[in-house]
Amino acid sequence: MDFNYGTSTRSFNWGSNSSRIQGDRRWNPLDLVLVILLMIVSGVLSFYDLGDRTAPQTFWKPAQVGETFIVDFGKIRPVDRLNMYEGPAGRGETRIEYSTDGQHWILYTEIKHEINRVFTWKLEEKSVEARYMRFTAQKTGYRLYEASFFTKDITSVAIPVVDVITSKQIQSSEGSGAEVFDEQEWAPYRPDYRNGMYFDEIYHGRTAYEFVEGMQPYENTHPHLGKDILALGVKWFGMTPFGWRFMAAVFGTIMVPIFYAIAKGMFMRTRYAFLAALLLVLEGFHLVHSRSANVDIFGVTFTMVMFYAMYRYGESQWQYGGFKRSLGWLTLGGIFFGLAASVKWNYLYGGAGLAILLLFALFRRRREARSKGDHFAKRLVLTLMACIVLYVAVPAGIYTVSYIPYFKATVAEDGIKDLWDDQKRMYEYHKGVKEEHPYGSKWYTWPLMLRPVWYYGGKDLAKGDAQSIAAMGNPVIWWGGLAAMLAAWWIGLRHRDRMVLMLTFAYMSFYVPWMVAPRSVTFLYHYFPMVPLLILFLIWMLRYLEERSYKGRRWTMAVVISAIALFIWFYPVYTGVTISREWMNVFIRWLPSWGF
Repeated sequence: MDFNYGTSTRSFNWGSNSSRIQGDRRWNPLDLVLVILLMIVSGVLSFYDLGDRTAPQTFWKPAQVGETFIVDFGKIRPVDRLNMYEGPAGRGETRIEYSTDGQHWILYTEIKHEINRVFTWKLEEKSVEARYMRFTAQKTGYRLYEASFFTKDITSVAIPVVDVITSKQIQSSEGSGAEVFDEQEWAPYRPDYRNGMYFDEIYHGRTAYEFVEGMQPYENTHPHLGKDILALGVKWFGMTPFGWRFMAAVFGTIMVPIFYAIAKGMFMRTRYAFLAALLLVLEGFHLVHSRSANVDIFGVTFTMVMFYAMYRYGESQWQYGGFKRSLGWLTLGGIFFGLAASVKWNYLYGGAGLAILLLFALFRRRREARSKGDHFAKRLVLTLMACIVLYVAVPAGIYTVSYIPYFKATVAEDGIKDLWDDQKRMYEYHKGVKEEHPYGSKWYTWPLMLRPVWYYGGKDLAKGDAQSIAAMGNPVIWWGGLAAMLAAWWIGLRHRDRMVLMLTFAYMSFYVPWMVAPRSVTFLYHYFPMVPLLILFLIWMLRYLEERSYKGRRWTMAVVISAIALFIWFYPVYTGVTISREWMNVFIRWLPSWGF
């Protein structure tokens, strides 16, 4: 194979229609201006209405069955609604009774506290007249952070609590009934994504909080780097919706300049770097995961860097001091490979693509050595030794270090010696996931986006309204990127285009393992690592059209305008904006399988 690429000038051999494209990876002032503008747009989209900056922090955790407290409203009042905010602990049950005189008690409701219902508001509606409300622990193990009573048509002000009387409290309990009614100003009338967790936030965001507080971690089915990162937001902004989502929004924003730099390094043109980063900003999957305490935004960012580093290594030459520089790219790739693998195992799959690309690069170095008399054998041995360190030892070290907050928080005081057992348990968990999920989807449906994952559905809405957050992409980018990828395979691989080769192996290394994975229940978000690659395939194809037809730029304009239009069109289901149910069903749900 003969790949004719230099470091700043690229030669494409397209038979009789060959052309020479000049480019430069160096940034100019326009690059900085464009990156700043795109970051501002992405930051606003990610952080706007991200979540409340306040949430209840104190709690009551009864130690024994029968522990009670009584709420005194001061006079008989109408009560129509109860909202309760629960925290991490265990299962339990609370019996709530009401009374007008403090002597005769009638059941209001019984609340069953679940392990997976944390940092969310549970709504109970029942209209009664009462002066007193009595809370009694029927089963212990839970944490009740806040409770608030409302009357009908009061949308922002809870019933003021005059007094909380503890009638029976155990000394070993944590908190008291007073902590359940001490933060009423933060109690919402309507539970919403802005004031509580949704979907996998109850695993990742919760575990981040447990790392901060040194509590027994609940979620241990993935490596822990993603939750370590989420914990930074919790430390800085508290255990609030804004706090547990903060770092996801940060990474969603910084992914833009990273992707811009990658596209500039690959296409060596400001125009194509800007187009690639713009399409990323307009990509729905990117936005949804930038606004949720989900760890995938971290893993995808790391995988982008690791594959770009390997691409640059493949372009490096060993002559004239280039060997040392090439090791720098290998080092960067190894570090980010370790970071990605420490977020989720599925990002580890990319290692196969890195290995294949490394072999292609070494094959090219061998051909160069034959023609230039280079000391190939010595440098090959040094390279392979470096790869053992950089792609085995360094990732293993990063992976191990990411477990430190987990080990510190475990009640059993686990340590490095228990790391291997944790990996076996993790594998057995994923292998044993067999339960059907209403929003699960098979790998062969992902490229066509046939079954988006419904992350959040609003409740207690006005009649005729709808509110959803769905993990779905921008159809122009997903479907257009798929078409561009297939076209690039037909055109680029026949002409041995190195960029197409890299993108292809990166894509297939993430995709093929899901075809044979032992886990039977999979989701569309497992396709997320392939989305930035689809964008790069799309840019590659648009550049190809622009170079060969005066109408090529019209194609580019059509793609950009369509992407902007559809981003605006689907914005409500990316961010949870309330719209009419009719609009949702008729205009947003394009396919019957889009269930939101």
